[in-house]
Amino acid sequence: MKRKTTLKLAAALIATTMIATPFAATYASPGEREHKGEYMRGEHGEYGEHGKHGKGGMFHGEGRARAVPLTTDEARTLVDAMLLKMGEANLKTGDANASEQAGKIDVVLLNASGDVVEVLKFDEKTGRMDRGTRHDLRKLIGKPNKDKAARFDRKFTADQMTLLANAMVIRFGNGELKLGDITETPRGTYTATVTNQAGDIVREMELSSVTGRPIS
Repeated sequence: MKRKTTLKLAAALIATTMIATPFAATYASPGEREHKGEYMRGEHGEYGEHGKHGKGGMFHGEGRARAVPLTTDEARTLVDAMLLKMGEANLKTGDANASEQAGKIDVVLLNASGDVVEVLKFDEKTGRMDRGTRHDLRKLIGKPNKDKAARFDRKFTADQMTLLANAMVIRFGNGELKLGDITETPRGTYTATVTNQAGDIVREMELSSVTGRPIS
């Protein structure tokens, strides 16, 4: 391998590690920081950020069992946030109920007319969408971020930011954390607190109203 190519790969690896570390370190225990298992891509890469942050990213260790099983309301919130981030105006979330399959949650996906187009299945223990469901969803929706430039032209409202922040905590909070206060700052970003179940603040983060992701 040529030296120039080697240096480029090394630089990309260093940049990925620098971006991934803060959130992983905040919410992972010492043992979990060394976890080398499967990493969740997120629905079409929107939440897992696998393609951008690489292994050990924001949701490092997400495949482990949750301390508290995922609820039907939380599963519905995850789907609502996924559709919002992907800009899928022609799809909406329907009912979320316990599946006939033990340990699973079914979330109905509807089209604009209210017809059922897919039933999304989540695992209560991990909080993750089932692999088969993700595959079916990719075929239904297609490749995300077709217009990458357009994602920087939008601006989420206060209610939308609350939804996205709540979904973020559900995804990486392991069932132990919850969203506290979320407020808009003078410069147009949002600050959100993450608390434990007793209401004690565990983390405060600043979120971009354009991407919905933490910026600090």
